[in-house]
Amino acid sequence: MRPTIVAAPLLLATLLAATAPCAQAGAGATTRISGVTLGVIDLTPQDGASAGFTFDTFSSRLIAYTDARNSGGSMESVTITPLPLSAGTAHTATASATADAATSGAIGDVSAYVTTGAGLGQGNLVSADSEQRLWLTLAPHTLLTISGNVLTEAQRTLGAGEGYRVFTWASVDITDRDVITSTTLTRESPLIWGEATTLARNSEYFMLAYANPGAASMQVGLNFLAYADIAVTAVPEPSTYLMLLGGLLLTGAAAFKRGRREYAP
Repeated sequence: MRPTIVAAPLLLATLLAATAPCAQAGAGATTRISGVTLGVIDLTPQDGASAGFTFDTFSSRLIAYTDARNSGGSMESVTITPLPLSAGTAHTATASATADAATSGAIGDVSAYVTTGAGLGQGNLVSADSEQRLWLTLAPHTLLTISGNVLTEAQRTLGAGEGYRVFTWASVDITDRDVITSTTLTRESPLIWGEATTLARNSEYFMLAYANPGAASMQVGLNFLAYADIAVTAVPEPSTYLMLLGGLLLTGAAAFKRGRREYAP
């Protein structure tokens, strides 16, 4: 009986197929919260007191940046803080990447978008962050409702040379002033290099509720966040596979010679 030897032609074909040129690599990510509506439900309609809320403060922050310092480039960052209930956009772009964070000024309307192609450089990243925070006072015996639409989408091509970790995150958070009780919605669409998946997408309608069951007014914070991020990682070079192939062939040849000696008549 002779030792089994891996079929070199079949293995070579498999490895060459794995390293064959692919489409131009690139990636994109989008996160958006939109169509937000606030409503109230009176928990004790029989008492004759009105349920409701009043706004206290409103703020927003938009950040867009690219960071190419790991390959000798620079960090390009733009931060915008629009006036309350005002539209704004933070935008930055290089030859290889673009980042945008935006709000229309409507309550809860935030979005983040990033895209890059082959050229951002390994170890570098592009990110966008759009956030709104509101403080309001809930009247006694009031149930606050928040509804809207949320989208998280991450996509990439699996080209040669660069890998892409693509991540999107959306969150809606309601909490009291002391951050003791909160209601939170979070959605994410990650794509980690090494997975064969090229698209992760979630789009849905959501509704959250937060109650003030007491007889005193309560201050409540609302936070809306849209985040998108792409980081570039290394992909194994074709030479790595060729070295592996060479090692396997040498091992197979050695086993074959050893088998010839052991089983020689």
